[in-house]
Amino acid sequence: MVTAGSARRPVGDVSPRPILPYPCVAATRQGHSTLSIARTSDGDPGVAASGGQRFSRADLSRGPCRPLSEGRWANAVLTLFEHANVTWVVKDFRTRTWLVRNLIGRFLIRRELNGLCRLTGVPGTPQGAFRVDAFALAYRHVPGTGLRGLPASALGPEFFPTLERNVLEMHARAQIVHLDLRNARNILVTGTGEPSLLDFQSHVGLRWMPGPLRRLAERVDRASVYKHWARRSPSTLGPERKVILDRINALRPLWALRGYFGVPRGDHDTA
Repeated sequence: MVTAGSARRPVGDVSPRPILPYPCVAATRQGHSTLSIARTSDGDPGVAASGGQRFSRADLSRGPCRPLSEGRWANAVLTLFEHANVTWVVKDFRTRTWLVRNLIGRFLIRRELNGLCRLTGVPGTPQGAFRVDAFALAYRHVPGTGLRGLPASALGPEFFPTLERNVLEMHARAQIVHLDLRNARNILVTGTGEPSLLDFQSHVGLRWMPGPLRRLAERVDRASVYKHWARRSPSTLGPERKVILDRINALRPLWALRGYFGVPRGDHDTA
């Protein structure tokens, strides 16, 4: 019997299925695939959906690649990769140890890609995401500077209202929460001064949550935005946002986990 998501294979064939560099693939009968085409906020099809734009591990090995971040022992290596006149961010566990690569990397690549696919069309989020192979994913690069360390003078008056709107739209349309926006490294200030979110490895889906838990999770994201807002433009924060920030801050000593896999994160709350 052939079910959706499978294709006929010769009896006794136990070879692994090839991993194709498709963005958000939903496999169909007879081995064909339906692509969930990434779209940008202006409605143009994402370049990852174009057959000539995707790339494989073999393409990646030929370069050119530029290092972005080496990360910790259990984190992916981040590089910039130029392909078909497009710059991509590649998140790759291939060079990690066998245990990290197979026990952690495979899981986190699948998990993060699931969240990135939900973000299609949500402004200020990574677009065009696809899986390179079991150990790597890629999405279109947006040039900019991390919010961490930037003074208030570097931000326009609409930066935080736009960031707030983008986070609310992420909750409503993608049905996920980021849960790591207190880390200012995960908020990018683009070359045009717009906010853009990074690193959805910690995201959690909202669809299964009962109402009270969902509202709490959404407020955690909002309070993370308001933390940065209060530090850089406290006069524009407003009393309603400050109430949410204070309530979530009061709960923070109850957080059970910090960082990834029990590794303490000393810079997590830095601005």
